[in-house]
Amino acid sequence: MKRPLVVGSVAFDLIFGIHGKIQDEILVGKDGKLGRQNLMFTAKTREHFFGGTGGNIAYGLGILGTKPLLFSLAGRDFERSGFGPHLKKAGVDSRVVVNEKSWTAVFYGMSDELGQQIGVYQPNAYERIDALSLARTIAPKEFESVGVAIFSAGTGKSIYRHMKEAREKCGKNTLIVFDPGQVISIFYDKTLLEKTLALADIFIGNEVEIKQLQTILGYRIEDVLRKGVRAVIETLGEKGSVIYEMPQKQSLAFAHGRGQMLKVKKTAIRAEKARRVVETTGAGDAYRAGLIAKLLEGKTLKQSCEFGARIAARSVAYRGAQTYRI
Repeated sequence: MKRPLVVGSVAFDLIFGIHGKIQDEILVGKDGKLGRQNLMFTAKTREHFFGGTGGNIAYGLGILGTKPLLFSLAGRDFERSGFGPHLKKAGVDSRVVVNEKSWTAVFYGMSDELGQQIGVYQPNAYERIDALSLARTIAPKEFESVGVAIFSAGTGKSIYRHMKEAREKCGKNTLIVFDPGQVISIFYDKTLLEKTLALADIFIGNEVEIKQLQTILGYRIEDVLRKGVRAVIETLGEKGSVIYEMPQKQSLAFAHGRGQMLKVKKTAIRAEKARRVVETTGAGDAYRAGLIAKLLEGKTLKQSCEFGARIAARSVAYRGAQTYRI
C-alpha cells in the first residue's frame, strides 16, 4: 500500500487550562465594536505535550499503521526531550532535520471551559524551514511510495517550494493536500496563493481559514474549483465538516472549454459524538490523519472525511494532541 508524506511543523505544546470562558473577558462596546483589550486569565493547570501540525498529523497516521514519512525542522532538544523516540514508537518514519544551534518550536496555548483556545506560536528553528529542500531530504524511491502528501503550516514560500518539489518527484498520481492553517492570512497574497493552489488536489481549512482564502483571492469557492482543485474541505469543529466539489460532468465540460459551472456539490459530514471532551488541541490534525489514512485505502472523499471525524472525536477525549490511541 502507498504511504503518506507529512510536511509541517513539530513543536512542544505548553497548554494552560484556564478558569472561565475567553469570550466573557472580551470587551464589546454598545456599538458592537471591540474596545481596547487588556485580558488577564488564571490557570488551573499547566501541561507540556509533544505537538506541531506536522507532528500531530504524522502521529495519527503512525498509530493508524500507514508508516508516514515526516519532513520537518527541529532544534537540539528534539531528540533529548524524547520527541524523536516518541514519534518512532508511534510508527512515524522521521525525516526531521535537527538544527543544533536552535531550539524546537513552542506553542503556548490557553484552553477555556468551552474548549476555545488562544495561542502564541514561537517558531525557533522552524523559522529556517524555507531554506530546507524536501527533494534533498527524501530519497527518490521514497517519493515513489507516496500516495498522499499533506503540506501544513509553514511559510507561504516553504509550502510552495516543498509542494512543487513533491509534485515533480511524485508525479500526477499522488494526491496533494494543501493545509496552510492560520498562516494563510500572514504569508499569502493572491499571486502566491493561486500558484500554490494550482499544485494541489484538495484544500482543507476551518471556517475562518476558508473565509480568509476567499478574501485573499477575491472570489468564491466555485472559482477555486474552476481552477483545478478537486475539492475544498471546510472543518466546523463540533458542527462537522463540509466537502465542496465540482460535479464530474461539469468538471469534464469545463476542462474541455464547454459552458460554465453552475452548481457546486456540497456534502455535509456529521461530527462524531465524543464520549467525553477533555481538551481539543490537535483535533483538526487528528481529523486530517483519519482522512488521509482512508484516502490511501482508496475510499471516497466522503468516507474518508467520516473516518476523520471519528479520529477527531477520539483525540478530544485525551489531554494533548499526541496521546490518544486507536
